[in-house]
Order: sequence, then C-alpha cells, then structure tokens
Amino acid sequence: MSVSLLRNAFLLALACFALSACDRGTSQQQVENPTRLIPKPCWFETDRNWPLTQCYMMEVPENYAKPAGRKVQFPVVRFRAIEPDGAKQPLLHLGAGGPGASMGLEPENASDWLWLNYAAMTVDDGRDLILMDPRGTGMSEPRLTCSEFIEDADTAFRRNLMPDEENRVFTYSMERCYSRLSKEADLAQYNSAVIARDVDALRRQLEVEKFNLYGVSYASRYALTVARDYPEAVRALVLNSAVFPDIIYTQQLAQDSLDAYQRGLQYCLDDKLCHSRYPDLKRRLENLVQTLDEEPVTVPVEHLYSEEEYPFVLNGQRLLRVLFQALYNENFYSELPEVIEGLEEGNVEPVKKPVAGFMNILLDPYFGDAAGISHFCYEEAPFVDFDKARASAADSGVLGGPVRTDLSLMQVQCRIWAIPSAPLLESRPIQPASPVMVLHGGLDPVLAAEDADEARRKLPNHQWLLFPKLAHDVISASNCAEQAAGRFLDDPEQQQRESAMRCRREELAAQRQPEGDEQPAPEASTAGDTEPPSSS
Repeated sequence: MSVSLLRNAFLLALACFALSACDRGTSQQQVENPTRLIPKPCWFETDRNWPLTQCYMMEVPENYAKPAGRKVQFPVVRFRAIEPDGAKQPLLHLGAGGPGASMGLEPENASDWLWLNYAAMTVDDGRDLILMDPRGTGMSEPRLTCSEFIEDADTAFRRNLMPDEENRVFTYSMERCYSRLSKEADLAQYNSAVIARDVDALRRQLEVEKFNLYGVSYASRYALTVARDYPEAVRALVLNSAVFPDIIYTQQLAQDSLDAYQRGLQYCLDDKLCHSRYPDLKRRLENLVQTLDEEPVTVPVEHLYSEEEYPFVLNGQRLLRVLFQALYNENFYSELPEVIEGLEEGNVEPVKKPVAGFMNILLDPYFGDAAGISHFCYEEAPFVDFDKARASAADSGVLGGPVRTDLSLMQVQCRIWAIPSAPLLESRPIQPASPVMVLHGGLDPVLAAEDADEARRKLPNHQWLLFPKLAHDVISASNCAEQAAGRFLDDPEQQQRESAMRCRREELAAQRQPEGDEQPAPEASTAGDTEPPSSS
C-alpha cells in the first residue's frame, strides 16, 4: 500500500448528519464572526517571474458546534492571474491528499512548482489559483504529525524486524502519539465533512461567489463533499486520480495491491524487448520477496531527513512497500525489471532511488499522521467488513503480506483513537449538481481504472478522460491533461472530445518506436477516452 496509507496504518464528537445541517444555519446568527482570514507576509521566497502572490492563515473553530472554543489555522496562498478575467472564478486546490499529506507550502519546500504545475488552467488563463493545506496537515496549526512514529520508523528501518515486531513498535508509536495529541486537539474534528465546512468559510472570507474545485487523490473526496454540502459554493470540479466515498478501499485492499503489482509487471510483459530481457518477472518477484525475508540486504541511501547515509534494511515485506509507493510514478514502470534483477544478483544500486523516495515520505515532518488516522477511523473504517478483508488478504499469497499486516493495525489504531463513526451518508455516492471532469491513469496503483470508470458513471454531469500509460496524478505528468482541464474550466458544458484526441496523439507520439522497429503501439496506450455527461 502507499506510504501515506502505511503511515496511517502503522499509526492509523460525532460530526453527525444533523450537525452539517444545523451549524450552517446558526453560526452567523448566534456567534459573531467565528472565522477570519489573516493576511501574512509570505513565508517563502518568490522572484520576479512569479505572479502576484498573497499569503494568509485562515482561522476557524476546531469544533463548529463550539465556535467560541479552540481555534485552528490553515495556510492559504493565492496566486493572482497575470491578466485577470473578471468572469473567471478562482480555482481552489484542496491540498495534496493522503489524507494527511502536505501541499509543500513550507519555507524549505515551496517552489515555483506550486503555481507552474497549474498555470495553464489558472494564472496564464485569467483565473486565480488558490492553494491550501487542510486542517491538521502541512503548515496548519496545530499540525497533527506523529513525531513518535517518525522517531520509531527511523530506528526500525535500520533493523530487520519481523512483521509482528514492527506491529508492536508502531502500535506503541500510535499509543504515545494519541496520548500527546489528544490533549492538544479534538481528533474527532478532522475529517472530510469538517474540511468542507472550512472551505465554505474560506470562500466567504475571500468574498468569492463560487469556487472551481481541484482535488487530487484523497483531496478529490474533499471536493465532492464540498459540492454535496455546499452546492451553492461550487461552479465546477476537476477530480484528478479521484477517491470516491462509495468505494470502501480497505475492503478490497488485498486485491487492489495485487493488481497494482501485476500492472507494474505487465508493463514489461507488453513490451517484446523487455519481456525477452526479463522473462517470468512475477515468479522472480515472489521468489525475491521470500529470499529477502530470509536474508535481508542493507541498502545505503541518502534521503531528505538524514545528514548521513542511511542503512535501510530491506527484507521482502519492505521491498513490497517500497515498490508499491514507487508505482505511483509511471516512470518507474520501466525501471521495475532492473530493480528485481539487480536484487537477485546482489546489486542494490537500482533500488536505492525508490527506497529513498519511500523514506522521504515516511519521515516527512509535515505529514499529518493523526489527522489521516481520524479521517480513516471516522469515514472509512466503520463501513469495512474486516473479516471479509482479512479473508481476501489470506488468499493473496506472497505479494499480499503487507496488507495482512496492515489490516490488523488499522483496527488497533481505531480502537486507540476511539472517535465516533460517520453517518451512512459518508459511504454513499455523491452526485454533484455542478459539472465534473474526472481524469484517471490506467496505471494508478490506488484505484484500478475499471473501478474508477464504474464509480464516475454515478456522477450526473461529468466528463471522463482516461490516460492508460499514466499512473497517479495525471495532471502533474501530462501538459495535455492540464490543458484539457483548463478548457473544461473555461466552458464546463463543452465536450472535450478534441482534447481527448489531442492527448491521444501526444501519447502515441511519445511511445513511437525507433525507425525500422515495426512493433505497433499497444492498443491500451490510447489515451483521452471521453464521453458526454451521463445520468446515473
């Protein structure tokens, strides 16, 4: 599973249905201005090439039912359009997903990537771009990071631990984290419904009539929740590598993980040269996992949070975790065979980069572990049949080992967190009145394209673009995807068939074989499949 889920799995007042309705009616009448937008000097450096940049901290009640109580703040950065078009509503980027991941607004991490990655559909197109970290993550205050987990992980991955030993280490991390943070925060107030309320409060403070919402990965659930609870606040939604609340991911975690590994291996199988060079990869990976569990190897790596070379002890279960996280990036698929063969031959060089990437996320001090656990225990765990999930994992073979470990940790973490469960509403499909564009990668390890295709059909007014050779976060990987999203935002009712054809041509051109090689482009490489809006 992903490192964000891994951190939540290692660690992993009822926001009731009535609360979401009644609070909206009482906050303005009974409490004087419980929210405020505080202008701040930007805490990161900009240069003359940047658009006009404005920074804020948004202050809201931690618990909207107690507006006079404890306050929380989350950062907001607004990039002004270079040539503003007054008719174009801003695009609000709802964060990095996770849940718990940081947007990268921190002084040491902020760069022009924050706006350049979205410039074609925002500041270069007359539309402001607004970024935020959701409450509990990144630059928000308080930031609900489990430093106990980071400290224990830093030590644990230097040693060869059996899965049950790792369980005990990280259960202890979780207990200590909860003991500390539960004194500083009401952990029941960190979930998608409350974040949706934060977004509407931000809209009011900015005096914006409607937002265009952009959600990538888990932040797409925030976008859908805002559209459900505050439909008057939303003009259109762009969902990139979406998470759908009616899909119970933990329920199908074992099969989804196996399918992700298989897509990684199939990438080579579909290429004649690769398949001839690296035959029988699935069997070799399974054998490699068993070999490394018996005889781990040390992989010396350099990562962001260590001043010295870090001696990562790689056993079979950790290899699977490293590979799963690496499969978020489509560029890794061509490297996977070399990683497998290198480890078979005792060469750790090919695996150094994915291990370093794994550790960069695992030890990230801006990751809101506790906020992510609260999300899971509130809005997913109550709807999981863990007996069925464990039965599925029991049949998942060698490659399913990490899932079998994580399922038990997930239940432990929710017993420790002891927060109320979400109402059934949070497990049902959301059908926004606003137009939606859904973009998905055929190699996405989190949600198979077939499942995303089925889920998006429940959206009443949407367009669908599939990129078969991309993985997670297709807009970061494809200029064509970003441009298609920009054209959708300009006119959400206009069908993007031409955008789909343009993306198809670009992807085919990128895959074109050298002159003289008669191998045709794989049929699955046809990208940009789009359909007119459909009714559920």
